[in-house]
Amino acid sequence: MLSASQLADFERDGFLVLKGQLPDQDICRLERGLANNPPLDGTLYDVRELHYPEPGRYTLANNCLKDPDLAFLAEHPAVVPAAADVLGADPRLSAYVIYDRTPGGSGIPSHHDYKRWRPVGSSMNWVFTIVPFCDFDAAAGRFYVAPGSHHLDRISAGPERPLEVRAPEKPDEASFIDPELQRGDVLLMNMHTWHRADGNTSDHHRVGAFNKYAAADAPPATGYFLYDDDVHEALSPGNRSLLAVHDDRSIDTTRLVLVRHLDEPEILLVPDDSGRLVLPGGPAFVEQAIPDWDRGNVIASLQANLRDQLRIETPWVSYVGDFSEGGHLCRVYGYTLTGLGFPVPYRGAVWMNRSQLESARDDLTFGYEPAAFNGWLDPTIVRGKGLTQAQSRVNQFAY
Repeated sequence: MLSASQLADFERDGFLVLKGQLPDQDICRLERGLANNPPLDGTLYDVRELHYPEPGRYTLANNCLKDPDLAFLAEHPAVVPAAADVLGADPRLSAYVIYDRTPGGSGIPSHHDYKRWRPVGSSMNWVFTIVPFCDFDAAAGRFYVAPGSHHLDRISAGPERPLEVRAPEKPDEASFIDPELQRGDVLLMNMHTWHRADGNTSDHHRVGAFNKYAAADAPPATGYFLYDDDVHEALSPGNRSLLAVHDDRSIDTTRLVLVRHLDEPEILLVPDDSGRLVLPGGPAFVEQAIPDWDRGNVIASLQANLRDQLRIETPWVSYVGDFSEGGHLCRVYGYTLTGLGFPVPYRGAVWMNRSQLESARDDLTFGYEPAAFNGWLDPTIVRGKGLTQAQSRVNQFAY
């Protein structure tokens, strides 16, 4: 458990270094897991295709942690309780990523990682847990942070229920410091904290685990990365709740909980081909406007479906949950109408309040519609605004 002083340091600086938390035998085990799973998910920001281990920055992510020699880090007692302390909530693993910057691999410029289009970045309360496999020194490439750059005062309640986040001010490069991370340390870092890294000029690989945990009550606005069932089974039974979602089925459809009249909320449903009622939406596809390896944002396909079905386009949506539609999953988002739109009827659609929806259960296509409605209205969930990649290429803070 972190002390009151450590928590105060984290709140003030946006990061906290816990020295020597993982014994060398644990790092050796992680290195064994890495050797058995070469980081072939892809390269980052390289124009030409590289082949590991040519000079570059490679990632091992997605479902790699089904390997027991990697999975144990996701539930490590030196990591998870500390993450829970700074989150102030039970943690949910939103990303398991090992970065391997091979000799000659380039650095990365200063940036922060709250990103409204990414499953790993769009929660309103998440934390990095960084574990170096080697010393991040001058040769391997130092890791820098800008103390206080997280600016928590940028987050506020706006007229809409999801929280507002103002665009950040980039800190001066002279304000960045080297926390002198060494093999086996744990760095806890706020999602808004600016950081950067130097290139690897050494003759060895610069490797570290850069995992992310979201608070259980603050799901990513785009939805989680969907881990498969083997990953769930790789975790010990007492820690499987670290995965908010897992399934071997794919997300093939996406739908919207569209709500009006917050004093007595009503949900919109449309008829399917058989005349039963379903949430608006349709087939899901993967947007490719911004190259990324963390899948899960299907907002672009939802917006395309809404334009076809209802002739509307919402400025944002926020994740509600994943629901079974037979052989696949449906990723459901929510949006509440403000009453400021032009009052054009939604032809063929039906508005229902909670009691009407419950009474109409036999007429619903899938049966999860009431649960999705209630999930969107749940006042205990802290929500952000999820955007498409195309929107975020313009300005992810603009909506």
